[in-house]
Amino acid sequence: MNIKNKILREALDLLLVTTGVALYAVALTVFLEPSQISPGGVTGLASVISDIINLPTGVLTLLLNLPLFIWGFAKIGSKFIIRTIIATVIMSVLIDIFGTLLPSYSTDRLLASLYGGFIGGVGLALVFLRGSSTGGTDIAAKIISTRFPHFSIGRMVLLLDAVVILCAALTYRSFETALYTALTIFISSKAIDSIVYGADKGKLVFIVTSYPDKIKQAIYSSIRRGVTILPARGGYSNDDRAVVMCAVRINEAVRLHRAVTECDKSAFIITGEAGEISGEGFENHS
Repeated sequence: MNIKNKILREALDLLLVTTGVALYAVALTVFLEPSQISPGGVTGLASVISDIINLPTGVLTLLLNLPLFIWGFAKIGSKFIIRTIIATVIMSVLIDIFGTLLPSYSTDRLLASLYGGFIGGVGLALVFLRGSSTGGTDIAAKIISTRFPHFSIGRMVLLLDAVVILCAALTYRSFETALYTALTIFISSKAIDSIVYGADKGKLVFIVTSYPDKIKQAIYSSIRRGVTILPARGGYSNDDRAVVMCAVRINEAVRLHRAVTECDKSAFIITGEAGEISGEGFENHS
C-alpha cells in the first residue's frame, strides 16, 4: 500500500470513528443520562459515578480508562490500544461538550432506552467497523480472556456489564433502572450486530493465497485467532495454492482483512456467514 492510500485510509478511519463516538455521545447525553439509564461499560459506570461526585462524565470516562490503557499496552499490543485511546479521548470530550449544548429528553424512560440504545449501537458499530473500540470493558474482557481462554470475550463483556447494571440500580435506588439499563445494552448490541454483519454470530473467512504462513502469522498477531490451512490447486492456472480458513467475531473481520491484504495483495478472500461458532475462544452453547 502506497503512502497516499495509507493516509486516505487513516483519514477515513478517523472520520468514521469520530462520527461513531459522536453518535454515542448524543445517545448518552440526550437520552440516557437525563433518564438515569446507564449504557453499560466503563462509560456507563462513569455516568453513575458522575451523579455521586458531580464530575463530568467525559472526564470520568477518561480517568477510568487510563489504567486499562496501561494494562492493555502490556497485554494486547500498541496498535489496537492507540486506536482505542484516540476514540476514547474524542468520545470523552464530545460527551462533556454535548452535555452542555444539546437538549435532553426524559419524558418517557422506555423511549429514552430504545432510542439511546439504538443510536449508541449505531455509533459503536461505526467504531468497530474501523478496527477500533471505545475502551473500557472491551479491553478488560480481552485481557481477562487471555488468562482464562475458555471464557469468550462476549461472555466477559456481558459479566462486566452486569456489574454496571447492579451499580446503576444501587446508585439510583431503582429496580426499574436496572431493567432499562439491561434493555439499552440489549438494543445497542443488536444494532451493532445488524449493522456490522447482520444478525449472525460471526463470519467464516476463506483466504486463497500463495503465502499461507505469512498470513497465518499476520492474523494471529492482529486478532489472536488461529487458522486452518487447506491444500488447494487453481482450476484455471493449475498452480498449487493454500486456503486459510478462520472464524472471527464482529470487530475482528476488518483487522483480519487488512492484515491479509498487507501480506498478499492478490489474496482471494471469501467471507461467509457463520450462524453459530463453538470451541476454544468462542462461546459454547452445548
